[in-house]
Amino acid sequence: MAVEPQADFVFDALGPVACEIPPAGFDISQFRAYAENKADAHLVRGEIGGTLATSFAGGGLYGADDAGGFVVAVQGMLFDDAPELTMLCMVLVRVGESDDTAGPIVGEVGLDAAADGSFLGVFKLVRRNADGVPATVATGSVESGTASFVMFGGILVDGSIAVEGSYTPQDAAEPLPFSASIAVPRAENVIRPALRLSRY
Repeated sequence: MAVEPQADFVFDALGPVACEIPPAGFDISQFRAYAENKADAHLVRGEIGGTLATSFAGGGLYGADDAGGFVVAVQGMLFDDAPELTMLCMVLVRVGESDDTAGPIVGEVGLDAAADGSFLGVFKLVRRNADGVPATVATGSVESGTASFVMFGGILVDGSIAVEGSYTPQDAAEPLPFSASIAVPRAENVIRPALRLSRY
């Protein structure tokens, strides 16, 4: 299976909450100054490697339930030099029967062989199009990675994500290298219902 259909399934299942983009006219420079000057702000923060090579900041949300569902999403605004605001939207979904909140991250290719407690990772890059509507400008493919989340009283209070993979812009034929290192602070928003990828 290709990565894009699986990513579409995850993002469609979670709905718009998994990839929100600021309203048109949002002052990215003001937000960037806030993020860089207020280290104690509860923001998701990360660094992207590969051809993008930039930092980003934004928000995080998660879902967890008694049925084994566990999903974490991050949405970061890239601090690059592009005239348009670009969002990185990434979702991790727990695989199989497990209560683990730490484990390896796999993409579509590694999903069949992934151990219970692993996370399927999907991501995309989003911008507003000429009509002001959010639109995917690049699809992502995760090759490997690790994630670790600390839960306290059913609340996500800390986390880290590291992924390696590639992304393919809509106007490009070949994928480009991608890596990201992300710190997730206490998450205030909760996804309900939570997702879990079951094995049949």
